[in-house]
Parts: sequence; structure tokens; C-alpha cells
Amino acid sequence: MFSSALKATFYTLFPINLKKVAILQDTVFNPKERKFYAQYTHVNSLGFLPLAKRVAHCALKSWRTIPDGIWIKDEWSANYFHWMTDCLPRLWLGLQEGKSDKVILMESFKHLPYVTQSLKLLGIQPVYFQSGENLWVENLVLTGRTANFANFNEPLTKLTRERLSIKTDEAAFRKIYVSRKLASKRKAHNELEVELLIRKKGYEIIYMEKLELKEQIILMAQTKIMVSLHGAALTNMLFMREGQTVLEL
Repeated sequence: MFSSALKATFYTLFPINLKKVAILQDTVFNPKERKFYAQYTHVNSLGFLPLAKRVAHCALKSWRTIPDGIWIKDEWSANYFHWMTDCLPRLWLGLQEGKSDKVILMESFKHLPYVTQSLKLLGIQPVYFQSGENLWVENLVLTGRTANFANFNEPLTKLTRERLSIKTDEAAFRKIYVSRKLASKRKAHNELEVELLIRKKGYEIIYMEKLELKEQIILMAQTKIMVSLHGAALTNMLFMREGQTVLEL
């Protein structure tokens, strides 16, 4: 059943360095070349009409100039899985260029705890821009997706693991069940029965929504067995020690 998923082939768009470019809403435009870079800023390509609408929408907005920054996002980035396995790997590629140590994000990302907390743990300075303004960037490092969905670039994702991991002296010992009771969708219909059974087996019931990112990373380092329904919380297996066990429902 899963033979087609055992091997994946994809290509990576390597970063490009651009000078004096505009950020219009969620796109990057080079006025000198009269060119948009939608293949870097979007998973799904943008045609002439969507790009024209963005230009018209941004025409009356105010402008702000920043000296430099790194672009790491697309339309799927406001999701924990995509942030950890695509955006942060793009950041590593952008930093390797040595042109900037700042990441450019829409202001809405300021309200995503895992974004602000991960950047703080990494010591990366975000530059947020509002929906009512355009950005003029003197030096922009533009990165593209490091893998085609739903794959991920293994070496770069391991780098995320390495840079965010928090080592603990004790061996992994905890058995946890990550509940989706507080989630808006994809819940166990018989959640109460699952919880009763899982408690009898000596498992803790965990709600990831109640934990800060640093607490989640430490929890994963201590976890011997993690049980969870399919969902973004399973991304955290990235921070488990090698040789531990995951059971996905």
C-alpha cells in the first residue's frame, strides 16, 4: 500500500540574492527586471490575473524601507508542520548566504506562538510588516521550498532538530498520549474510552496547546512512547531521541 511513498524525488530552489525589490502583500517584485518570483513565494503558481490584482491592491498602500531580510514563507506557512519542516529549513539556507540574519514575516505571524517562540530560541530577529504597507528591501535573500509537499528535506530538517533540541541528562521514560480534544477537527469520536484505556496502560494525557514550544521540546526528549491521532502535533517526534516509539492513530 505504501510502496510508492518509500522513495521521493524532488528538487530544491536554491536562494537568490536580490537588490532593491518590493514586497507586495505576499509576493516579491523586482522592478528592474519587471519580474515576480511567485515560484519562491507560493506553492501554487500565480497567473497574470492574481498578480495584477495584488499590484492594484497594493497601489495605495504606504511604503517602508528595510536594509535587508530573508524570505522563507508561502501560503501554507502558518501551520506548525510547515513552519518546522519547510520554513525553518529555508531559513538555514538563507542564513548560509551571509547577507542577513533577519526574517521577513507578515504581522499575522506575530500571533503564532510557535513562530515567535522558535525564533526567540534560535536568536533570530523577525521583521514584521503590516497588511496596510508595502516593503522596499535593499538586499533580500529569497528562498524557495526545500521539498515538495508532503515530503521534507531530511538534512535541513535534521538541522532544525539540532538547533532547537534541548538535551536532558535522564533517559527517555515518559509514555504520553497527545489528545486532540481541544482541537477544532480530527478528534477521536470515542475520546473518553481512549483516555480511560490509555490511563490504565500508564500513559499521561498531554494537550500540546497548553505547552510552550520549549516545554514541548523538553517533553519530547523525555518521551519513550508517543501515541497520537494524525495531526500537526506529531511533528514533535522530530525532537524525540533516536530509537523511541511513535504510534499514530
